[in-house]
Amino acid sequence: MLEQQKLLRLINRLHARAQPPLPTGLISLLVEGTRVGDAQPAVARFIAERLDGFSLINETLTFADATLDFKARSELLARAAQQLRDAGMITGWRDEALSVGNPPLAIIERAACRPLGIATQAVHLNAYVDPGTLLVARRAAHKQIDPGLWDNLVGGMVPAGESLQQALAREAWEEAGLQLDLVQLQRGRSFHVRRPVTEGMQSEIVHVYDTSLPPGLRPHNRDGEVDAIEPQSVEDIVSAIERDEFTLESALVTLESITRRSATLTPAGLFCDDD
Repeated sequence: MLEQQKLLRLINRLHARAQPPLPTGLISLLVEGTRVGDAQPAVARFIAERLDGFSLINETLTFADATLDFKARSELLARAAQQLRDAGMITGWRDEALSVGNPPLAIIERAACRPLGIATQAVHLNAYVDPGTLLVARRAAHKQIDPGLWDNLVGGMVPAGESLQQALAREAWEEAGLQLDLVQLQRGRSFHVRRPVTEGMQSEIVHVYDTSLPPGLRPHNRDGEVDAIEPQSVEDIVSAIERDEFTLESALVTLESITRRSATLTPAGLFCDDD
């Protein structure tokens, strides 16, 4: 049985990493009057100086023409991302579009989100073999971010044009060969990771799901992004999280599930119920 105070201390420690004090000087990115990001100052200045369609006034980066529609806003953001890529200010180009704003006001290349501090959305799946055992996946050694660390069985970004459930189903098939129509899903809570990272600012809403796998179902990785899938006890996973052997997001996803399933442990201030 896990000690509740130990779990709360661990969650508080991870919470401090997930939502630390933000650096000063960030430039607010506004679209249609909505703040959708916190750009690095050098990135904001570069965009404002190189592209006629942007305006940088009073520490706010916005479109110079407020009458642009969804398509025009997306095209302007695409040109900004390409300019940043060509200048070497963003790396890891993915040719994957993510939504800007919620509800979406535009789309942008995924690699540009962190330099501009644009909030992204992700889905994660905890897969239980039995009430005390989870399947976890070790990230491939070639991954650019957090290579070799442990993850939940399934996790990934929500691209533009996909719902949370569609993104989860796609990721489940790619990462675990798992068809979600063969299992029962339980929607968990969400949490916000907002912290400085090497690329700029990570601002990510993480949505948590659980499932209990039926006997005989053996997930297997299909996209080469995972080196191993193993069953581990909840106690061993918590110990590994304490040793920082899990990614920050996956650690919090696992602890969200553990605390949600506990009738007496409901930490406040990080996890929130999804609509």
